[in-house]
Amino acid sequence: MSSAFLAGFRFEARMMRRDGAIWFALLTLACVALFALAMGSARVAAQQAAIAAARADETQRIANLQKTLAQLQQADAQGNPVPEPPPFRDPRNPTFMGGGPAAAVAALAPAPLALVAIGQSDLLPPAVRVTTNSKDSFLFADEIDNPANLMSGATDLAFVIVFVYPLVVLAMAFNLLAGEREQGTLAMTLASARRPGAALAGKLAARVAAPIIAMLLAVTVGVWVFAGWERLASPGFAALLVVALLYGLFWAALAAAVDGLGRGSAFNALTLIGAWVAITMILPAAINSLAAFAHPAPSRIDMVLAARAASTDADKARDASLARYADEHGGGGKPAGGMQEMTLRRLATQEAAFQRVEAIVAEHDAQLARQRDMAERLGYLSPAYLTYQAMADIAGSGATRYRAFLDRVRDFHVDWRAFFLSRAKAGASLTAEDYAAMPKFTQADEELMARAPTGLAAPLIGVALPMLLLAAFGAFGYRRAAPR
Repeated sequence: MSSAFLAGFRFEARMMRRDGAIWFALLTLACVALFALAMGSARVAAQQAAIAAARADETQRIANLQKTLAQLQQADAQGNPVPEPPPFRDPRNPTFMGGGPAAAVAALAPAPLALVAIGQSDLLPPAVRVTTNSKDSFLFADEIDNPANLMSGATDLAFVIVFVYPLVVLAMAFNLLAGEREQGTLAMTLASARRPGAALAGKLAARVAAPIIAMLLAVTVGVWVFAGWERLASPGFAALLVVALLYGLFWAALAAAVDGLGRGSAFNALTLIGAWVAITMILPAAINSLAAFAHPAPSRIDMVLAARAASTDADKARDASLARYADEHGGGGKPAGGMQEMTLRRLATQEAAFQRVEAIVAEHDAQLARQRDMAERLGYLSPAYLTYQAMADIAGSGATRYRAFLDRVRDFHVDWRAFFLSRAKAGASLTAEDYAAMPKFTQADEELMARAPTGLAAPLIGVALPMLLLAAFGAFGYRRAAPR
């Protein structure tokens, strides 16, 4: 049996080497994969530059504040009066410093294989400036990319593997039996082989191996060139190769199953193109639509507008309170207690706005979490959906890592507010020791990225099971075409 399989494999490989169209398709597939990795590398470089610029800006801001603070303290110690800076520029004022000038940068550095998939990195900025204000003031303050670019989508390796790669596999394998039957060579092939089924399996393996090997080689070369050779030894890269291999085998098994029905090449082509459209486009869109219908959530724009409206309502409530105070106390406009009383009132207003905004954001996030959970369960209906999610997790741009990042930002935001607002409520001024003791954001997700390849078992099984079922159905069709 092995000799018949190898004979069929060698014969088909020899025929494919003489076909210029096959070489053109394989080279095009490899070039597109390399181009996608180059685009991913450029995006990673842009993200790293944005993070570096944000951190450099943070360092410069803190250094300037510390310099101004030292000058003010030196002038006080020497008894030299200096003009008091306005509150929003006074480095001793914890109310204003925590709300902007001393803001800390929370960054999510690109993962080692971030060039593989854009994922959710086009929805959230790589670095945010955490302040004492509500999260809507810094999480959604920056425009990440041109909206027109976001609408058209990004070209990355995940896109190439999910959409382009199957087309080449199908083009190679869709008409092995049908093509030979229509050319009148199938009977000759079956009659000349001692084990016809093994010979046909070898011919199919040659056709399937060509695009799969081309893709795996292109991915290996691209990661080596654009990410460094050390990435080739990582568990994530091994998982990436397994994902690409299983996904290619799924489409090869589907082509064999359809070809094994015994119909013509035109029927096979139309059926497989319809299956490609359904699996790669219709099913993922239907999954997301069903999840959104079952757990409706406002768009991020609506959520941002609602959060900012809550903040505006809190400001209006403060203005109305001050106006009533002025009317009741003769129009002075300033409550008793001086600047500290004004600070406490301002902090109370900010806290009211913060609570309203947090409630809106929490409700929005809870709905999105329910949507994601339902979409992940329905995702097993589409191997394309599972493959893309697996590649996004390998790249560190999937929902799991971003949820963990946002959770850390939330916890850091609480610590940041507690540090500054406790001093503001106590009427204490910031000192050089306070600047040295300010909370620092740490990414600390190495353990999460190390566990990412092990978390791919479920999506890989979701692709492997239908692949095996289709392969069994295709083997039955091939045996029927090559009776013993």
